[in-house]
Formats: sequence, C-alpha cells, structure tokens
Amino acid sequence: MSELKRGAIILFITINLFNFLNFLFHFVMGRMLSPAEYGTLAVLMSITYIYSIPSEAIQNLISRYTTTFNIKKEEGKVKFLMNKAIKKSLKVSLILFIIFGLFSIFLSYFIGVDFWLIVLSNVIIFGAFIGPVLRGVLQGRKKFSLLGMSLVIESSVKMILAMVLVAIGLKVYGAILGVVLGVFLGMFFAFYFNKDINEKKEEKERFEGIYSTSSKYFASMLFIFIIFSLDIILAKRFFSPEVAGQYAVLSMLGKMIFLGTAAFGKAMFPISSENTDKNQSSKKLFIKTSLLVGICCLIAVAVYGLYPELVIKLLYGNQYLAIAPYLIYSGIALSLMAFTNLVLLYGLSTGKIKNTYYLGIILLIVLGILYFFSSSVEVYIKGFLISNIIMFIGVILFFIKWKK
Repeated sequence: MSELKRGAIILFITINLFNFLNFLFHFVMGRMLSPAEYGTLAVLMSITYIYSIPSEAIQNLISRYTTTFNIKKEEGKVKFLMNKAIKKSLKVSLILFIIFGLFSIFLSYFIGVDFWLIVLSNVIIFGAFIGPVLRGVLQGRKKFSLLGMSLVIESSVKMILAMVLVAIGLKVYGAILGVVLGVFLGMFFAFYFNKDINEKKEEKERFEGIYSTSSKYFASMLFIFIIFSLDIILAKRFFSPEVAGQYAVLSMLGKMIFLGTAAFGKAMFPISSENTDKNQSSKKLFIKTSLLVGICCLIAVAVYGLYPELVIKLLYGNQYLAIAPYLIYSGIALSLMAFTNLVLLYGLSTGKIKNTYYLGIILLIVLGILYFFSSSVEVYIKGFLISNIIMFIGVILFFIKWKK
C-alpha cells in the first residue's frame, strides 16, 4: 500500500470520526436547544472556525518544517522548532485574547449575542495557536494515527460535556464550555503524543524566510476559513433568530462535505512537501487526491439531492424540514470549497504560491454577493453557491498564474 493511501486511510477514518462527533454535537444541540438558541450557538461556532485560520496555517507550516527535519533525522531541531513555536503562540494568544475581548463589545451588538458568551468562545484562541504546533509536528513526522487520536479525544470530550452541561440547564453557555474544555484536553494529549521528541536534546536552528513563508500560509487559510464561516455569521445579521437557526442547519450539513474530505488534503500535504524537498513531482499525487475528494463529494451531493428531507429529519428533526429543497445548493457549494482548499494546500506544499493578495479580491466579491443575495434563505444559499463557483474558478486561474 502506498504512503498516500495508508496515510489517507488512517486520517480519513480518524478525522472523519472527529468530524462525525463534531457534527453529532451539532445534531444533538439542534435537538436540545430551540432554533433561536441553536442559531446563536452556530454563530459562536462559526467565530471559533475563524480562530482556526491561524490553526490551519500554523499546523501546515510546522508540518512543512518538521518534514524537512524528519527526512534528515534531525529530531533535536524538531524539538527546538516545537518549543519555540509554543512560546511564541502563547504570547500571541494572550495579546489576541485581550484585543478580541475589546472587539467583542461591538460584535455582541452587531450579531445580537451575549457579550460573555463571545468572551468564553474567545478562550479557544489559546488552543487555536498552541494545539496546531503540536499537531503539525505529528503531521510532519507522519504520525497520522496519533494526530487523529488527539482530534477524536477533543471531539468526544466536547460532545459529552456539552450534553451534560446543556441538560442541567446551562443551555448555550454549557455547549460552549464543553467545546472549550474539549479543545484543551485534546491539546494536552497532542503534547503527550510528542513525548519522544521532548526526550531528545534540543538543537538550535535558524529558520530563514519563515515569516515570508508563513504569510502565504496564513493568507491562504484566512481566505478559506473566513468564507467557510462568513455565511452563518452574516445570516445571523440578515435574518430573524429562527430563520438564522434554520440556515445554520443548512450550512452545517453542507460543511459536512468540506470537513469530511479534509483528511485527504492533510495526508497529501506532508508527502507533497517531502517530494518537493527531494525535487520530485507531486502532480500524480495531487490528481489521485483530487479523485478521492471528487468521489466523496459526488456521493454526498447525490444523497443531498435525492433524499434532502430524510437527511434533515434524521439528523436535526422535523422542525427544520422547510429548508430541505435548498440542501443540494449547500452540498454543491461546499464541494467546490473542498476543491478550492485542496488546490491551495497543493500550492503551499510545492512552494508554487507566490502572491496571495489576489485572494482578497475574491473575498470582496463573495462579501458583495452575500450582501445583495440576502432577501430570503433560498436566494442567500444560491448566492453562496455562486460565490463558491467564482472562488473555485478564481483560485484555479491564480494558481496557473503562480505556476508561471
């Protein structure tokens, strides 16, 4: 079995178990909370997804450098990289927690969510910066099973604690507190799984060009995760609490496709990075990964198109059946986003992405479309689909330009 297939299978199972538990969390919360309360929770979770912007960028960057050291068996340098990154991440997290705490005053008014709920959600910032350092080391060393295990522990704790806390009457506060505790426990286990690296003697290393490299990672992940979260956040602003809650269900079901196929990109990334370091082509690897993502997306979209009412009824209940006719649009939109993300990951792993300011142009177009397509849920989800079509075509065109 090839390295890609072995890594992809391990990550596919563990990451999709992680995603399954995360979505089970949403399904259970959708039933335990009212539509308005679930809409609030969905907005808060979308905000935490934005915090995942640095998380994905940091994990990919740490994975990229760890892969380089791992090829040369320089484990002491991996330890130096990990420890230095953790210290920097802790400082940045503290600064951002204070800044976002002040910004939460405005955000609370803008989206109509309790200020202290947003502050509690902001605690996840610490996990968003430190956790990916630890997981990036595991990914770069191709310890896929341990990487997946840390994620499964996080999602399991999150779901169990949230159910208990909501059941005793804490409602949205209980759900968010469960998320926070799950993130920190998952981070603890990721640190434990790197214990063999911590036992090595640290070797100092200079990271030439790390800031210019990290800016490309950050900009690419910023682009993906803002668009990934933006639709739910703006829906909370455009629609009534009940309608925003209905749209949140529609959006989360579509995002199952994006998150469900993310494992393939995560498995491809360190292998493609290693090929680049060895001056080997990763084109065939990218094509194989694209085929795997495409098959999964086609199956999911077919199910959403043929049995939308059954999917919604089984997962969220009868109170959300009104949005069933629009589920197919959400499925197609997030399938396109999955491919957009894969192209960006491939570009980052091969060093072919040069300038990323073009992505800002696409983001402004997406914002404009969502604003003008906000008259109803049906129009809004179609606008989101159009946004993802434009985004996918734009990234492909820019990638061709970057290659040149």
